[in-house]
Amino acid sequence: MIRNVESQTRIARRLAMGLVLAAGALPWLANATSPAPIAGAWLTDDGASKVEVSIGKAPNGDTELSGKVVWLKEPMRDGKPLSDLKNEDAALRQRPLMGLQILSGFKPGSNGQWVGGTVYAPRAGKSFPAVLSLASDGRLQLKIDAGLLSKTDYWTR
Repeated sequence: MIRNVESQTRIARRLAMGLVLAAGALPWLANATSPAPIAGAWLTDDGASKVEVSIGKAPNGDTELSGKVVWLKEPMRDGKPLSDLKNEDAALRQRPLMGLQILSGFKPGSNGQWVGGTVYAPRAGKSFPAVLSLASDGRLQLKIDAGLLSKTDYWTR
């Protein structure tokens, strides 16, 4: 009988330890999986390019969302790869659009939003503050603040 009680005590301790470990892992798992739906390739609203959105760590260790151009409908003009011709910084005008980072600095916000980042618009040669989130229909919603004007774009998978 003593052996049976000792066995039950050991089982109870192991079960309690397992529950404590599982409970401690839940917040980490929630944070690790919550941003995943936004990661992946997105076709821009005009269908001219695809942007690969990824989630990683910033140099300071914070979670950060970024995105780079991975496909262009028309990647060449006059036999040359498209470049960032309208960039305000003349030194950057020769960099190719393919592989160009156009989403940067986004941090997780409330209600599934990504905030504090910028969207670079090669057609304008400028970066604009924006908020990213998933729309109810599964599209990526970009609320872009361009000073007096604001614009909402929707990207699809």
